[in-house]
Amino acid sequence: MTKARWRRRAAAGLVAATAASLLGGALGTVSSAATKAKSGSSTLVVGGMFPFTGTKSLLSQWGTHGVKVGIYEVNRNGGVLGHQWKSSYVDDGADSVDALPAFRKLLLSHPTLVVGPFSPTIEAVINQFAPNDVADFMVGGLTNLDNMRYPFVFRTSSSDSNEAIAMAYYAIHHGWKSASLIFDNSANSQGFVPPLEKAFKALGGTIDANIVLTPGQSSYSTELTQAFANKPQVIFDSMDSQSAATLFSDAQQLGYMNTPWIGDDLQSAPQGAYAKAFGPTAPKELTAALPATPSGAAFNHFLADYQKVWHTKNILPTTFNEYDSIVIASLAMTYAKSTDPKVWVKDVIKVSNPPGIQCGTYAACVRLIKQGKKINYQGASGNDDFNKYHNVFSGFQMVGFDANLNNITRGFVTPGQLASVVAKEG
Repeated sequence: MTKARWRRRAAAGLVAATAASLLGGALGTVSSAATKAKSGSSTLVVGGMFPFTGTKSLLSQWGTHGVKVGIYEVNRNGGVLGHQWKSSYVDDGADSVDALPAFRKLLLSHPTLVVGPFSPTIEAVINQFAPNDVADFMVGGLTNLDNMRYPFVFRTSSSDSNEAIAMAYYAIHHGWKSASLIFDNSANSQGFVPPLEKAFKALGGTIDANIVLTPGQSSYSTELTQAFANKPQVIFDSMDSQSAATLFSDAQQLGYMNTPWIGDDLQSAPQGAYAKAFGPTAPKELTAALPATPSGAAFNHFLADYQKVWHTKNILPTTFNEYDSIVIASLAMTYAKSTDPKVWVKDVIKVSNPPGIQCGTYAACVRLIKQGKKINYQGASGNDDFNKYHNVFSGFQMVGFDANLNNITRGFVTPGQLASVVAKEG
């Protein structure tokens, strides 16, 4: 390891430790969660693996905001079998090399449940949850997990393969039938490309160029020239925020920012780094796909909790996914009458999937369980019905920005519309 690399790692560790302390994530030295419950301890640990440092550090805000609201919802309604949740966080830096050491550090706090990591690092640790008897609700749409078979791992966010179809559908239905793709070389970004190309072509579109970016370059003028050589009607893109800042700056100088750009959910954050870097045409030309924000009682209840915890109505992306993860896990423990992950993990689908009486708040669902009723939790992020691969399916909201870079809704792509594209693909 070079000295420069060591210094970066050391600095990242210092920042991560500080962030964890500030967020209430100091690691404990207590015994296992199951033993704690038997001995009468009043707390259970939600472990969070998020990138507090690095080019995707904004994801840590999404994760911690959602976790805190989920903890608030459960704890204020009696907790889980008499136990209260608390959080413990580690920094994975969105780096697969750092993910396993971060996971091992997280185990020192003896989590009953882990929320995260996001897509960039989940594959580095996905085999670790079952051997360590820890249930996990990961966040993100990594297409490699579309057919996963990990009994201790669940995903409440829709796959990037569905997000890619939504991006293609939205473009075609706005009359944009020629496109260039600009995606960085990470597994997460490249996972969009095959389903996006397939959907766009099935809908009658043509791909002019497929540009693969190497992150962290000082200039992307060459790649931009290639992408715009045939004057595409729309650009599809996904990349880290540092690369986006450079690429968008170069594109402004080259006059390429008066073309519609459709990005992934990373680019959807209100007043976020991507929207700011895009420049003055962001309110007109930048759109991002985001798993559809549901409406109805469950979402409104989440929104009320979010306002009480964070004092704003401007929710961050994915926060309802982390919230639902904690609620579902808590309901599974209540149903199983156990906080031991080896026991309650088998009941996750029993409380989230039909058949059963639909309920959208933790308190209402707990009441039904105590009455001996079979429930079907309808969450803040949607129906939360897991398939045999522990994945869910949802529509997508296409969000843009106003002059102040706050989000505005430009449209929706429904599950039925996504299914119609899949049917065209054959």
